[in-house]
Amino acid sequence: MMLTALNDFALERGLMDDPLYEKRPVDFQIQLSPEGKFLGLVPTQDGRGRGLPVLIPRIPQRSVNIAAGFVVDNSKYVLGHEEEMPSARAGKAGKGAVRFAAFLKLLREAVAQTDVPELRAVEKFLSNDKARAKALAERPEDEWTGSEMLAFVVGDSVTPVHQLPEVRAWWERRGEQAASQGHTGLCLVTGRTGILAETHSKLKNVPQAQSSGAPLVSFNRPAFESHGLEQGDNAPISEQAALGYVLALNDLLQRTEERRYRQGIQLGEDSALVFWTNSTAEQESLLLNWMDPTEADLRRFVESPLRGLEPGELDTSRFYSVTLAGNSGRVAVRDWFQTSIGEVKQNIRRYFDDLSLGETKTDQPIPVWRLLKAVEAPSGKGMSPDLATRMIGAALRGQQFPRQLLSASLDRLRLPPSDGKLEREQLRLRVALIKATLIRSHAFSQEVTVSLDKNNRLQPYVLGRLFAVLERLQIAALGKDVNATIRDRYFASASRTPALAFSRLLPLSVHHAAKAGDEGRWLERTKSEVMALVEPDFLPSVFDLNSQGLFAVGYYHQREAFFSKRTPSEPKSPKDESAD
Repeated sequence: MMLTALNDFALERGLMDDPLYEKRPVDFQIQLSPEGKFLGLVPTQDGRGRGLPVLIPRIPQRSVNIAAGFVVDNSKYVLGHEEEMPSARAGKAGKGAVRFAAFLKLLREAVAQTDVPELRAVEKFLSNDKARAKALAERPEDEWTGSEMLAFVVGDSVTPVHQLPEVRAWWERRGEQAASQGHTGLCLVTGRTGILAETHSKLKNVPQAQSSGAPLVSFNRPAFESHGLEQGDNAPISEQAALGYVLALNDLLQRTEERRYRQGIQLGEDSALVFWTNSTAEQESLLLNWMDPTEADLRRFVESPLRGLEPGELDTSRFYSVTLAGNSGRVAVRDWFQTSIGEVKQNIRRYFDDLSLGETKTDQPIPVWRLLKAVEAPSGKGMSPDLATRMIGAALRGQQFPRQLLSASLDRLRLPPSDGKLEREQLRLRVALIKATLIRSHAFSQEVTVSLDKNNRLQPYVLGRLFAVLERLQIAALGKDVNATIRDRYFASASRTPALAFSRLLPLSVHHAAKAGDEGRWLERTKSEVMALVEPDFLPSVFDLNSQGLFAVGYYHQREAFFSKRTPSEPKSPKDESAD
């Protein structure tokens, strides 16, 4: 089903219109005279030093094997460049010579079967060792990496040789002949008979996969084969379908100037989610802006907060997503999901509603990477890839968040803030995850609100509020002399074993109130209001994980209520409060 949807996407978006060609950045053009004389090496790079994307004959799949492209390839194949010296063993050529020989052999095959002067000029140049050495000498030796893509231009023409009509026609005929000689069978993806793929091309830009790419489907070990079948015969897929799903995923995974993935989200260090629809590119762009907004998207949402999530005529179209992870030489599927666009819109809206904590920018989405960053361990190690995958999967499906997310968020709250400048924002993100997890698990009979609820009598929420009041009293009393707040020292114990922690904190607050002046008297009244909600003569000895989460929400709500009443530098006096 997944490969079928990807193949359909490739066909619908025109990715398969020219299966024998692909777009790749070409870094240099080798200029030749009609007689094959070397004239110069012309850069075709943009202002950032990157090659301009050009349609070229598709480069064959290769890893350790030697497989040359037609007329266009990297400098290792076109010029025989190699970083290491050839083997000192007598009679053994270096890899550069072997690659060059394969490139020249394919070119000569075209020269022998056509009458194209430009191809003959390229052959003459390649057959001249001194001319090739001259081309390599155009750049300092240490600047050649072997990855530079090279194409040819002959004479006064500005059209590269590989794009000449006669050359394209020969390449297409050769492709048809090669396909006709393949093994035919029933394709499991399309359900039609076709030429079966022996091996599948590689996916690029998958986290933790090899830089050269890694296959999603492969049978490169005996353990992956069965019943005496070899390679692609174990799961027959036509060459067209095998190319289609690879082109689709590489299109979704490709890097852009704004994003790591054109249509995807990075989840942790070694996995990425990509999605597509059978709708329109515009609809997909709007969904991506909500699922993983850039800074520019966040600014646009201020003016039009619900843009892209309104009900629409395309809501019945299908939505697909797959989460991929690299595993050295292979790509693994961590999650696969399909539904309607309308349901995804509804689930995304609910997801951000659950995360909301009543700020002025409530309708702005929070980027997934920012949420994940907020619960990273102090060492910088993020959540496990499985946890990140299940979190975003639950968001898209409208399901409960994994319990480990609640545990990870609480673990980070119990540690002292690592960065004072970002402390308030990090606290907001962690509590947002806690609140969303509690809401989706229906852990409490009373609704967990977006902002301070003075009528909430649930004891974990009330004690969280009380803890925020006691912290504020300490800050008002000691000011800049506070080396560590009670949150730094007591948050973990207060949220886990409140009876033990508050038996120490409540007497301490009396001392703080006496030193805090007018603000202390005002905070004492606030403390009394909160204490009136505490069950008389009873403090819970232990809180379970859900109660610890609700404690954190109550703490955050009361803390933010203090921020909204006054700035830290100008606390509101009791006189100002009475005027309200």
